[in-house]
Amino acid sequence: MSTLRILISEGNECIDRARLIRSAGHSSSGLCDRVLHDIRSDLKTEIFFAADEAQRPTKPLTDYDGILFTGSMSNIQDMTDGTLRQLAFMQEALASGTPLFGICWGLQLATVAAGGQVGPSGAADGRGEWPFAHRIALTPAGLDHPMHLNRPTVFDSYAFHSDVIFDLPPGATVTARNGRCIQALELQGQKSVFWGVQYHPEADGVQAASFTCGFAPALVEAGYYPDADTLSASAKALRRLGPDYQPNAEDRDQLGALSLDRFDFAPVELVNWLQHQVRPAQTRRQGR
Repeated sequence: MSTLRILISEGNECIDRARLIRSAGHSSSGLCDRVLHDIRSDLKTEIFFAADEAQRPTKPLTDYDGILFTGSMSNIQDMTDGTLRQLAFMQEALASGTPLFGICWGLQLATVAAGGQVGPSGAADGRGEWPFAHRIALTPAGLDHPMHLNRPTVFDSYAFHSDVIFDLPPGATVTARNGRCIQALELQGQKSVFWGVQYHPEADGVQAASFTCGFAPALVEAGYYPDADTLSASAKALRRLGPDYQPNAEDRDQLGALSLDRFDFAPVELVNWLQHQVRPAQTRRQGR
């Protein structure tokens, strides 16, 4: 099996990277790097800060076997200089022919870069999803899509977002959704195929709890939690969630309305991307 070279494009700008490191111990790219190496220990990864000025990957994009775009605390409608740089990089990536994967912000970047529209959630409660997306259902196109192999037809997952896709770009096929938003899609770029999810298959309970505590005032103010005590109790329950543990009665009580029905912890989509989309650049260029 050939060693794969993966470029990880960090979605957060400098100030948010520092904030995430303080609250969770790593930024989004650090978490993705760890999870990818858990899946395949022989990967060679490079982290690229696409939002930062005058930054470039060390190699041409065609030399990478895959490019992963992480989540972010940014909102795309703000159109900061960092966001504009990331959109330009996404357009370059879509034209590279290299397989692409996007998580949350990465999905939103690809949508806008390809001509779609993203904005604040229009849900009745005015919120996005945190810390779970409930009842994600595979669409007819998603039932047989290799991105979702080994996922149940309906499942819950970690999710941390306030923005959603409003208008799809040309070449997009929705593979999963729930009552709140589009949750996954495939996008045919100029040369590259992009797979993306709105939820977070790379996340775990410790990360979810750390994020929740790190952004506690904003989450209470936005109405995700009624008060700081409820948030704290939920964070304690989140820390106990893991691959081999389902919430007990006490945890469900602490999670309250956030409680889970069909939770699936595994990074299924990333596993499938590495197995079914990513292949050595030389093989790809030779058309094999």
